[in-house]
Formats: sequence, C-alpha cells, structure tokens
Amino acid sequence: MFSPWEMNCSSLGLRVLSGEGVRPCRDPGAAPTGRQYLADYLLPLAKSRLVRGAVRERTRVLAISRDATLKEDLPGGGARALRPFRILAERGGRPEVHAADIVIDAGGTWGQMRPLGDGGIPAPGENEAASFIDRGIPDFSSPRVAARFAGRTVLLAGAGHSAATSAVALAALAARHPRTRVIWVYRATRRPLYARVPGEPLPARGELCAEANRLASGCDPRFEPCPGSVVESIRVTGGRNRARLEVSLRGGGRRRREVVDRIIANVGSTPDPSIHSELQVHLCYATCGPIKLAATLLGKGDDCLAQVAPSADLLSHPEPGFYIIGSKSYGRNATFLLRAGLEQVGAVFGGLAGAARPLQDAVPSRRARRAGRSESPATEPKNSSHFPETRA
Repeated sequence: MFSPWEMNCSSLGLRVLSGEGVRPCRDPGAAPTGRQYLADYLLPLAKSRLVRGAVRERTRVLAISRDATLKEDLPGGGARALRPFRILAERGGRPEVHAADIVIDAGGTWGQMRPLGDGGIPAPGENEAASFIDRGIPDFSSPRVAARFAGRTVLLAGAGHSAATSAVALAALAARHPRTRVIWVYRATRRPLYARVPGEPLPARGELCAEANRLASGCDPRFEPCPGSVVESIRVTGGRNRARLEVSLRGGGRRRREVVDRIIANVGSTPDPSIHSELQVHLCYATCGPIKLAATLLGKGDDCLAQVAPSADLLSHPEPGFYIIGSKSYGRNATFLLRAGLEQVGAVFGGLAGAARPLQDAVPSRRARRAGRSESPATEPKNSSHFPETRA
C-alpha cells in the first residue's frame, strides 16, 4: 500500500484496539502491506468486544427491496421510508429474508473486474482464456505464483496504480529470471505515464510511479511498452500442456500479434448494481457512483489526495435510508483511498445520529458505559494524529 498507517485507521478503531492492548504499528507514517493491514488491524477489530457477536458472517446479500413496494412506486417522496427494507440473503446455501430500517452498501468493486478488450467489453476469446488471465495483482512473494510467470512472456494490460504495482513486481521477477519478457499494453499516450506530484506527500506512491515511469519509457530491455494500444482478440493455441495465447493488439492504426504465456489484466473494476436494482438509486452515467458524490469529484483530477469532504447527503439517494459508501461510492473513479471510506462511515453514522461530528470520534468511555450513559471524548484537533500514545 502506498498510503501510511495513519491514513488507513479510524480513531474509533484505534481506540477500540488500544482498550484491548493491541497496537497495529510502531510507525504511523509507514506504509503497510495489505497482509499486514489485515493481520494487525482488521482481524483484531473483527475479534474486538465492540464487534463480537454483532456481525452475521458468511451471509451474502442477493437483493434489496421495500416491503410490498416496487421500484416505480411512491417516487420522489418520503412515503417509501415508512416501509422497511426487505433483504434477500443466502447463508449456508439457504435463502433467508431480513427487514431493515437503514441499508448501507459497502460492497466494493473488487468482485467486478472489468474486461480487458477494446472499448471495455470482453475481447473475442477472453472468456475461453480465463484460466490464463490474472485479474488482480499477483502475489509474487508466493513461489507457486511466481513460477507461473518466471521465464515466461507476460502481457500486462492497464495504466493505473495496480498496473504500476504489477509492472514493478514483474521487473523484480525478471531481474531474477532474465528470460522473462513483459509486453505492457495501455491506452494512454501521455509522458510520463504517471504524473509527478509536486512535493509528493506519499513517498511510497512517488517511488512506485517513478519506477513505473522508467519501465514505461522502455529503459528495461525486458519490458516492451505499447502506449495507445488495445487488445482486440485472444486465442488459445497449442495442446493442453503447451498452451499459449495468441493476442491481437491494435495501436497507432496498426495491428500486431503477440504470443504470450499469461496475461495480467489490471484494467479496473466496476460496481455491481444488481442488488439494489429494485430501489430508487441515482447513479452517475459515467462513473456508476452516487450522482451527487460523482458530481463533486469532477475536476479533482487523478490525485487520490484531492478528496471532497463527505457528508450523508452526498452519499444518499432518492431511496430514503439507503447509502453507498466505500470504493463502491467512487464507482469507476480510481482515486478512492481507505481514508475517504473511513470519513464516509463517520459522516453517514453522524448524520443518522444527528451528531455534529462523525460518530467514529464518539466512543463512550469505560466509566460512562459502567454508568449506563454516553460520554463523548473531547474533540480532537483537525489533522491531529489519532494514534494513541504508548510508553515503553
């Protein structure tokens, strides 16, 4: 991750862990790996007293509607709020129905990876070649995963930070296995591929982009950058044990064919709107995120630090009591950071509670809980560190 610990933890989460004697990190300014973030922050929170027993696990939401109400019923008014949400879920292979007053969709976009074909639709043959395509960032620290790419010809598609991460990891792999060859395909033609941020506030991001720009410039003989190019078709060739992929590329008005062993498709993800198709949800026609939030994000550019202050109103819809938060709220906009999601949680819950400040900063003290009442801590200064002080 190129964002540091202090941007990826809520003050509430840190206070809960501190109360249980858990300290996620030693240096708040250091950037964790995804595995560290999971092991040292998310999993301890999931086992904390605040959450334990309150989360229904291994349950998948299939669809959300209103009780005795269709999508077209009662538009534009508050009458729909008088009828509870009806949630169809699945647990252990069995369907079950739940009622709810408030629904917060934080389903993300990771399960909806976009096709890598020209125009954002599957390239002919892409589905048939699925077993040869990695949709995320491969974990090259795993010997089994690295063996799939070492000494092979790899086509990398995409030009976001995920693609940059894969490119840098492939370069390190190629340094250990010189026969590895990478063909890097992306639509962009700008140079440098990743814009430099003056006074870069995220050093890990700056280092990642600098190394990715070096690879995109063609300085590494094992990398062949193909700017302004798209994937037209994919065909599996050879027998079962010697299968390879013949990929048709188009760029600069010219077509070419390349034979590769594997493809890494880091071309982004998109929200899945199917679970709320029976609700009155207003989405942006371009980004597929909530329209009011999408409108405020326009003109912010590609800098993920150029965030907008979240509010319950920005994340709301014509459907009363329904909110989309997290990466799903940004839709296809790739500038989402965990910090934005944490702020959204505070904004939505603060709005629901009618609080003047985010609920994530309003944790009852132990003394107040024993007395059966809520006692809010003092408001923290803006931009102050939320990491609790510890003594050696």
